[in-house]
Parts: sequence; C-alpha cells; structure tokens
Amino acid sequence: MSDLVQFKELRQKGIDEFHTSNDMVYNIISKKWLEEWLESKEKDHPIDNYSCVNSDLLQSKSSTIFKYDPIQSHMWNKIMLPNLQEGVDYEILDKASWEFIAKKYHTTAIERDATIVNGKKQVNVNLVPLNFGAVFPSSLRKYNGGKTASLIKGDQYVSRTCKLQSFIELLASTLQTVSGYEFLRRDGIRLYKAPIGMTISEIEKHISEEIKNLGTYDDVVFDFKDGDYLDPTKYETIDDCQIAPGQVILGDFKEVQKNWVIKHPFFPMEGKCEGCYNFKVLQFPCECKKVSYCTEECKKKDEAYHLPRCEKTDSDDETMDKLQRIEKSMDGKVGLQNLGNTCFMNSGIQCIGNTFPIREYLLSNQYKQDINELNTLGTKGELAQKFAHLLRRMWYAERTPIPPFSLKRAIGKFQPQFQGFQQHDSQELITYLLDGLNEDLCRIKQKPYVERKDYDGRPDFEVAKESWEQFKLRNDSIIVDNLYGQYKSTLRCPNCNKISITFDPYLMVNVSIPQNTTKKLEIQFIDPNLLWDCQTLIYNYEKTQDPTLGQILQSPEIQDKIQQINPTDLIYICTSAYQHDDTDENDKMSSLRKKLKYKKLYIRKALQSELNIEKDNKICIMIHESFKQNAQYQWKREITPAFNFYFDKTKTTHADIHKFIFDIHVGVLATFEDLPKYQGNNWSEYYEENILDKVYYLEFKSNQNWQVECAYCNAKSCNDCVCAYVQDTCIEKYIQKEPKLEIEVFVVWKRGFKSASSVDELYNDWLKHHQRKQTDVEELPKQLTDQEQTQEVVDDAKQQENISDEQSAQKQNFTTCLVPIEPAIPTIQPTNVQGATEKSMKLTECLKFSEQPEQLDEENTWYCNQCKDHVRAFKVMEIYKTPKILIFHLKRFKNSNKFFKSKLETLIDFPIENFDIREFVQNHHLPSDFANENPQNSKINDPYLL
Repeated sequence: MSDLVQFKELRQKGIDEFHTSNDMVYNIISKKWLEEWLESKEKDHPIDNYSCVNSDLLQSKSSTIFKYDPIQSHMWNKIMLPNLQEGVDYEILDKASWEFIAKKYHTTAIERDATIVNGKKQVNVNLVPLNFGAVFPSSLRKYNGGKTASLIKGDQYVSRTCKLQSFIELLASTLQTVSGYEFLRRDGIRLYKAPIGMTISEIEKHISEEIKNLGTYDDVVFDFKDGDYLDPTKYETIDDCQIAPGQVILGDFKEVQKNWVIKHPFFPMEGKCEGCYNFKVLQFPCECKKVSYCTEECKKKDEAYHLPRCEKTDSDDETMDKLQRIEKSMDGKVGLQNLGNTCFMNSGIQCIGNTFPIREYLLSNQYKQDINELNTLGTKGELAQKFAHLLRRMWYAERTPIPPFSLKRAIGKFQPQFQGFQQHDSQELITYLLDGLNEDLCRIKQKPYVERKDYDGRPDFEVAKESWEQFKLRNDSIIVDNLYGQYKSTLRCPNCNKISITFDPYLMVNVSIPQNTTKKLEIQFIDPNLLWDCQTLIYNYEKTQDPTLGQILQSPEIQDKIQQINPTDLIYICTSAYQHDDTDENDKMSSLRKKLKYKKLYIRKALQSELNIEKDNKICIMIHESFKQNAQYQWKREITPAFNFYFDKTKTTHADIHKFIFDIHVGVLATFEDLPKYQGNNWSEYYEENILDKVYYLEFKSNQNWQVECAYCNAKSCNDCVCAYVQDTCIEKYIQKEPKLEIEVFVVWKRGFKSASSVDELYNDWLKHHQRKQTDVEELPKQLTDQEQTQEVVDDAKQQENISDEQSAQKQNFTTCLVPIEPAIPTIQPTNVQGATEKSMKLTECLKFSEQPEQLDEENTWYCNQCKDHVRAFKVMEIYKTPKILIFHLKRFKNSNKFFKSKLETLIDFPIENFDIREFVQNHHLPSDFANENPQNSKINDPYLL
C-alpha cells in the first residue's frame, strides 16, 4: 500500500470518528505543505519543499513572559501567527495521521486541545494573547526611592475555554522554574483585570508613585482598587472573564515570607505584623499607613519602637504644634538615624539646625507667615515645613535617635540627585537645602525681571550697592538676611587687558587648598648579599622638574645609601605582587610615575650572571617568599614582596634555579639558629642534607585555568607544581609550549628562624635578630635607639594584647603581609628641593591662595567685547562683604583627569573664636548696611564655620 493511500485512509478515519472518539488533543499541519506533499505523491515525484513542517505557521519570536511547564512539551508554548483560518492556512489532524507524517519528515508539532460545546467537539486552535504584567515583590523593591517602576511584561497566550483555576495552577507550576525567586506553591497567585483603556505604562507610573516614598524596610505594596479581581469561584473559564483585546491583566505572585504587593478592597490587608513578625491579616494599621498589626496588643507592644519613627508625627502642622518643650525634651542634643549612607545629610542638618537665627525662626513658627506658594523656583513651602517639623522633634522630642524620613523624601522629590540612599557631598546638600529654604520663605511673591548694568569704570561701592539692590528685588528671606554675602569678581582679558568687575551674591565662600609643590619617589634598594635587608629611600622633587632616574641616583645622598654604585650597574624593575615592568636610568619621572601607580620601584646591583646573558635569551623570573598557611588547602602567604632576577632561558634548568635561590639566601640562612653553617664548598651535598624540604622547597606558580593546561605538568587541574631538584629540564621547554608564560617561583618555607619557632613568625624573628646584630656591631651605648624603642613598645603592647607578630606588623601599617621589607626608611633630599609640604595648613593661608588670579579653561571662556572674541581671561574672586554668619566651603576635590577626581587630605587649622578676617574683606559692613554705611567701622562678626 502506497504512502498516499495509507495517509488518506487514516485521515478519513480521523474525520469520521472526530466527534465520537475520546481523543482530546489534535495536531495542526500547514495546508500549504500538506497540499504540496499530496500533489507530489499523486504525481509520483519528490516533494520540492523540504522545509520543516509547520515552519510557516509559527511566530519566529514571541513576547511571552513565561514558557509554560513543561517547557519543551506544553502545547501553549508553540505560538501560531495571528488570523490563521482552518482550511485556508492549516488543517486539523488526529494523532494517527500526524504520526504518519512525523515519522517520515522533519516536523514541528503544534498540538491543541479540544472541548465539548453543546455536545460537539471543538479544537481550540487560536490562543488568546493576554496583555500580562507580572508583579514580584523582590523585583519592585529596587524601584522605591523615585525610580520609574518597570514590570515584567509581555503577551501570555492561553486558550479561551481554559478553566481560570487551571490557568492559575499552570502559572503556579511554571513559577517553580523561574530562578531567583521563591514562590508559594499553593494559593500564591492573584489575577487582576485593569480598567479598559489603562495601559501598562500608566500602571507602572501609578506603581512608581505608590512605592517611591517607601523606606528601606517597608513592605512593597500599592493600591489597585480600580482593578477587578478575577475570582476563580466566580469565573469558570478565561472566556467568562470578558477580557477585552489589549486589556491589561496583572498577576500578583506571592513570594515566601513576602506580602501580597497589590492592595485591593476584595481582600483584607495581609502582611507581616510589626508586633509579632508573623504573616497575618492586619486589621490595626497605624495612622501613617506604613505599618499594620494583627491585634491591638501587637500595636501597643510596638509603640515604643515605632512612634519615634512614625511619619505621621512629622507630617502635619497640628501634630507638630502640639509638640512643645518639656522637662525631658532633648534640646537639640539628639542624633539623627542613618537612612542608608546618609551621614552627609545628617551632618548638614545638624549644622543648619544649630544655627541660632534659623533655628529660632523655624521653631517659633514665624516661617509660616513667609511661606511663598507662588514661587515657581521653590517647593510651595513643603521643604521649609518638613525641615521645621524635624527641628521641632530634635528640640522638643524625648527620644533619640530621630529618623529624618519626611525631610529626606521631600529633598529627593524636588532634587532627584538625592533620591535613594547613596553617599553624596555634604556641601551640595547644605547648598540645596539653604537655596530651597530661601525660595520657600521668600517674602517677594512676584519676582520682577532685573537687567544687570555694565561696570563701565564706576566706583566699586556704587556697582556693589546697585548689584545688591537688584538681588534683593528678587530675594528677601531669613536666609538672605543672615547667610548671604557679596563677592567681587574681576576679569582681565589676556590680550587687551580690558577689566570687567561684577559683584555677585554668595552663600558660601569657596576656599581653595594649596597643593603640594613637590612629588615623592620611593625607591626600594635591595642588597643581593642579604636579600631581606631592604631599604626604602624617599626622594622629593619639584613638580616643575622632570629628572631622569639616573640623575636622581647620581645625587650624593642617594649614592651614599646605595653603596656608591654607578646607575649603569643597577637593575631597575617596577613590580607588584602579580607583574613587573622593566625600566632603566634614562626613564624620566613623568613616564615612570605612570608605571608606579600600582607598583613599586626596586633597584639592586646587577649580578655577573645577569650581565652575561644575551638580550634575546634573557627572561625575568619572579621569586616569592612564602609559607603554607593551610596545608590542607595549599594556600600560600607571602612574607616579603616578590623579587625579580634575570636568567638565560636556553641554559637554566631546575637545578640551576635551586642553586641560584640558595646563593641569594646564603646571607639570610647564615643567621638561622640551629642550622649548620655553609662553608662555601660542595653546595649540593649541604643543600640536600640541610636545606631542601627541611628549611624550604620550591614550587612553580601554575598558569593553569579552564582554557589552558599547566605548562609544567600538563595537568588540567593544577595547584602549583613542585620545582623538582633532580629534574634536568630546561625552562625554555615551558616557554616554547606557552609563549606568554611568565615564570614565577615560590620559596615555600617550612621552619621558623629557630627550629622550634613557628614559620609564620619567620621574618619577624629574623628582623629582630638582624637589628640586634647591627646594634652590637656599632657598639652603641645602652641607651636604646629610636628603632629599638619602637620595637620595645611593640613588644610590650603585644604582651598586653597577646597578639602575634603578624598582627603587630599590621598594626604598624606595614605594606607587606607580615612585616615591611624595609627595617629603616631614610629620607634623601637634594639641596635644591624644599622639605615636604606640611600636613596641616592654616585657613588664612587658604584664603590668600584663593585670592590669586586663575586663568579660565577652554570650556569656560569669557567674551571680551573689546577684542570681539572668547578668551581665557584671568579671574580673581575676592570677598567684598560678609554676612552675619559666614560659611566656608573647603574645595577638597581636584580634577586628576577627565573622568575622576582626587581628594586633598590636607588638614586645615582654623580658630573657633576671635578669627579676624578683615584683611581678606574689602568692605567691613554687612550687605544690609549699604544705605547707612560707616567706612570707619570695620568690626565684623566671628565667622560661623560649616
């Protein structure tokens, strides 16, 4: 029987038994493909269309949120193109007919279920796309604080005749395959139908507004009372839900130990009770609507904790007015709770809150008369009100600390820069808060337009008075009365010397900090004869200078410390714990400093063996001094910085490496107690009997990773390889196998300085012995040296604290793992270089520095109307008048490059009382005294420093 006859019989049988069979699953086949196949069989020639059966019926990419469980076989995961018709685009086949085709051709099965309607069977071919949005508590948590919420959204396809309860159960099963979340397996899904016409974007905007003011520990919840809850007990099928095309369906998916996100009148409030911490129906909410309780007892139990933090207590005037000073009031001696990294905000609030005129003005409620709700530059009084409420709590409340939730939200609402709980600059916060208070409390309801007049050579007093009066036409508040002063800004054209003078109001005096005029170079000098005795030399030079490394090393002071070695006979290596860069005596400091950003410069006398190596055969091997911190896990800890030496890759074998490392350690090993002394001959016999595997052994650092086998042992999993002493392998073999290989050798110490001492105390013990030996050789008097006194203090402290040498080394800020490699740090300084800049500086020095002319950069040029061009003018900023309360802003950040800023750590010394700054102020009267100034009266108030 031919394939054609057999298929037609099977298909006819399926059609005849369609309504009577018990089969409820049918297959969809492309009519175009089926007709081509039937035609090819009838004409007895091969089919031309070898494409996958049904490829023309399926969507190439669907925007579904979930793949139904099981992902590979669920019929609804195959999404057909829209508007397909039976008999035109596809045919329905029973199981037997489909399997006949599937056995012979490459197919993509499209299955659909059937339902009985009015006694007749119908196949549900076309699925309904639901405009679906998934709501997870964990995914919404990151959007509180003002960010626009973004739901997990897309089309979720379902059959119209599917039972609603079955669809919910299918979603619950599917959610178990979603990674990153843990959902309830039963009764953990609620479906809501949004009002017709409401888009998913509008819902996201609504959610953002609802959750933006949530605190760090508040439950994520939003109101959706306009939506309809799709109750499975009310709606039997998806079709019964009467979902309009494009109508949004929200799925509220409850995570374990999380609350329901959507708050709806159909359900009582559920969530975690703040009293007993259990998930229950919450029938007793607080007035702030942020916390709720399951019982009245739980609410009373939590009052002691919640009431000081309750937003209701600082959110309305009536409650705040009732808050008056009593005997137990804190009177401002109160802390502010950190809301994340908000210490910058708390410090600013404390400074402004303790400024007497501002504080009294707000606490006495005088500010209410000045609130300007018409000012478009302000917040219609909201910022002033929240700040006043917080001050009342700081002065009149009985508990501490106080969380500034409401003020924080108000600031973030009007200045998005401060949304969230990240760290910011305190000066920026203070500036914004004072500017906001100035606009909110501005007594001028309608600000006039003001046009500034030119300087035109008029007297300073005349121009300054005119500028201040123009400023006062638009700004008049308690902030201006007390905190605003006046700058004199002078611009000079570098081409024609034209002068332009303006007078501008200021809230803070920006004070620049002089930077060091010198740079420092640290040089680590190694003596190969006593490897562990390394000195750190510090050389200071002017920023304007750019000497070569050789010129620095030729200075007499440096030569004295490096044993009069010619710079051409030295080896120069910039190294870190992981890599190294070669350099030489001709490198200038400008280029060398780039190499030393994350590395140190080591110099030492070149060994004769290194000088004999041809350039093409030279290879640098990094040698690490270490010990096994944990023998079980093979962790090694380094006790000194790594050393670098050059070898001939064509001649160096394992034995050569052992011999070389032994030679450079002879001076160190000679000081070990209970270790036979090396007499200088027959080194291999001495090495094998006394050193190898007894004092230390050697390991190669493996280069193995998931892509590369170990170059030394060819293993796919290697945790460093032993450098076998008896193995006569040349290291060139390893480099040929892995050309980019950088050879590193670990000297793994197995014993301490004394045979009975711990290996982790090895360097400390050796260092103390070496220092005592130096003291004996120099025959110093019994009076202790500074270094011994320091060590004695450390030893005493160790006895008191019972700490190890390793911890002691860390307490002294040593840069290496155990102790510093430099026992002494001499400072070498040329005669033509001044001493290092002092670590502290007086405020008056900074003020003098700030008055110096500064040339504008290319991005901030000034237009000279005489030259008719934008020029880099020279600018001088001087204090013309000071306010009653003067705020200094220390400009500690400088642009170190295009993208990053570096902070100046210079300590600024300023007096708290009797600080006379008249020499830096041109007019000693207050800005408000322009009309009645007496030039003879130079008295000004002490500055109030922030």
